[in-house]
Formats: sequence, structure tokens, C-alpha cells
Amino acid sequence: MSDSDEEAEEDWRIGKLYAIADKSTPEEFASLVEEVGTTDAIVMGGMCSDAPSARAHFVVMSLIDLDDATLPECLQARHKHLKAAVEGGGSGAGIALIAALEGLLCSEGDTHDAAKEDFDEALKVLWEHEVVDEESIRAWQADERTARYLKVPPADAQMLHERGRIFVEWLDEGEGE
Repeated sequence: MSDSDEEAEEDWRIGKLYAIADKSTPEEFASLVEEVGTTDAIVMGGMCSDAPSARAHFVVMSLIDLDDATLPECLQARHKHLKAAVEGGGSGAGIALIAALEGLLCSEGDTHDAAKEDFDEALKVLWEHEVVDEESIRAWQADERTARYLKVPPADAQMLHERGRIFVEWLDEGEGE
């Protein structure tokens, strides 16, 4: 196998969180996220010194499996764990979570075109279950570089933020009625 065929190195914390996710309450999961921390985090095969991005990446990679369901369905099924993790992550954790979802959809070698097309629906699930508040969604949507620590290519970021704009417009229409 050549170097280009190898998957990016995965941080050990993802496996630990994945192993406990189905056996834990949302609060226990969020506590373990805090316990494992982000020191010397490996994200997308490289070191990541941005703690909120690394933390959100660990959460998303341990909870969301797009082989089993669509992105909105995965978020629906895991919303309690995601909400507890965001609540435990402090200021900016919601923005980091959305950026980590961008990273998941744009990871090298993986093609998640259908999930990219459903990204506005994914944001709706996060908003409806109060995993991420409207302010965080709007802040994420306004900055296409939010997922820069997660190696999201600019063209993919632009496309996902366009899907985010669709959701924000939907919110604005609902607030105007």
C-alpha cells in the first residue's frame, strides 16, 4: 500500500469515545470528552492545536457514522449526546461542532456528496433539538474559514456554507411570519 492509499492517522481518543458512546448517558459521554482532553490532538492526520476544533472533531467522529444513515438521521439519533457535548464545550462549541461536521463530509478520500446536499437539513436537526443555537449557526455560516483546522478545501466550505445560507433564509422566513 502506498502512502497516498493509507488513511490519515486517527487519534486514540476517537476510539475511546466511540466505544463508550452507545453504553453511556449523554452526560457520561460529555464527561469523558472532557476527561480525554485535546492535548497533542491528531486531527485529519496532523497535529491540531485548536482545542475547540479538536474536541468537536473527536465528538463528531465518535458519534456520526454515515455508512448507517443519512447525516440528518445520524444527528437525529445522536442529538442528546451531541447536545451534552456542546453544552460541556463552552463558548464557541456549537460553531466548532458544525465545522467538525464539515470536516467529516470533506475528509480526504471520502465522498459524502449526498450528505453535503442535506447539510441544510442537518443544520435544521441541530437547531430543532437545541444542539446548536441560531446565533452559532449564523456565526458559522458567515465565516467560510471556520473549518480551516479540519482541512476542509475552500470549494467544499463554500458549498456547505451555501447550504447553510439556505437554512438561515428558512429561519428568516419563519421569523418574519
